[in-house]
Amino acid sequence: MLEKPILRQVVGWVVVVPLLVSFLRLPFPLGWFLIVGSIAASVYGVRFALRHASRRVTFFALVMTVLNVISSVMIGYASVPMALYRITWLYWYPYYSSWIYWNF
Repeated sequence: MLEKPILRQVVGWVVVVPLLVSFLRLPFPLGWFLIVGSIAASVYGVRFALRHASRRVTFFALVMTVLNVISSVMIGYASVPMALYRITWLYWYPYYSSWIYWNF
């Protein structure tokens, strides 16, 4: 029964905090602090999972942290869900905008 609150906390540190931070916008030099803070939150989630959670939860936290780092380097968003949203928006928005333009 103790595993569920720990799982929620790990998911919060590894997935939710980087997602919420990705909605913030700061000027150029200060935006890097948000990315570094987001990655630090993910690393803290992995550290917390190593100490308190099962191997599966720790593996999930580690994979999500690595994906967050890769996403921040390649796309500029330190959150995997936000990066996926931006990529799908780039591919799907022209399709829908073209449909709206030609049908109305």
